[in-house]
Amino acid sequence: MNENWRESVRRTQLGFTLMEMIGVVAVVAILATMATPMIFKAIQDSRISATLQQARQVETAIARFYADTGRWPIHRNPIMNPHERQLIANTAEGGGTIPGWDGPYLDAELRNLLTPGSEMLVYHETRDNEKCDVDGDGTPDANTMILRINDLDDDVARNLSDAIDNDYQNTSGTAAWDVAGRARRGVFRPNAMIICLSQT
Repeated sequence: MNENWRESVRRTQLGFTLMEMIGVVAVVAILATMATPMIFKAIQDSRISATLQQARQVETAIARFYADTGRWPIHRNPIMNPHERQLIANTAEGGGTIPGWDGPYLDAELRNLLTPGSEMLVYHETRDNEKCDVDGDGTPDANTMILRINDLDDDVARNLSDAIDNDYQNTSGTAAWDVAGRARRGVFRPNAMIICLSQT
């Protein structure tokens, strides 16, 4: 009897059976399958929040730049031309400097957090086909300062648009999320998202 008890204690201390291990792995796999979409959504939501914070900083920088120089800036990252980083460096188109420039107006270079490595561009837009509704009255406004974010898939672009003007539910016609409000798809770059920062 004593020998049998020792043998059962020894077997108990050896570890898990194969069936127990399979059960644990199955439970972990089910939990991972349920949690993964929520984790990716949380990551995307945090990147959208950071992008909106960056857009607010750019809007403030544009206002300061205009107050100092009397002109609207152009700023691009990655940089294609030296004069296209006017919110950080005093570089005028064609060489030289911008009179009144008192920057840098941004603490750090723009970064596309939603599609890392893709372009972000700040520019003054006067074309009618790139209009946004800056003031929210339902009528598109020309002459705006734009923050363009390139290479966004529809899911990310919709979520960004919804965070800005709450129009995710608009899926057709002129009120669709991709053609209306302060955030919309680009006409010349359909994979880009245009955020209208301010009317000029």
